[in-house]
Amino acid sequence: MKRILVVVLLGILVTMGFVVSTSVAQEKKEKPAVAAKEARWHGMVVRFHKDASTLDVRKGAIQRTIHYDSSTKWTQGEKTIEMSEVNDGSIVICLGKYDEKDEFHATHIDLRRH
Repeated sequence: MKRILVVVLLGILVTMGFVVSTSVAQEKKEKPAVAAKEARWHGMVVRFHKDASTLDVRKGAIQRTIHYDSSTKWTQGEKTIEMSEVNDGSIVICLGKYDEKDEFHATHIDLRRH
């Protein structure tokens, strides 16, 4: 009788372990969807790397590298501007998304002031 009770308890524990590991795996699969959420970063442009299509933007003591490409929209208020109008020392607001490598890719960069 005791042997049957032990086997039943072991079966329950194994089943519970399988259920927990399956739910953890599902949570990990859902995480990239959260990373695709719209992101925002603003601050002062510290360095512009045109050859790498990035700019370093500092907000307080935190500096973040912002990636851009040919589809990135550049504005100043409601007016569309050229990328060349943004320089080191410019204040910008960057909108975009983080990729799976936790890199910020801007879809829109708005120049606030020089």
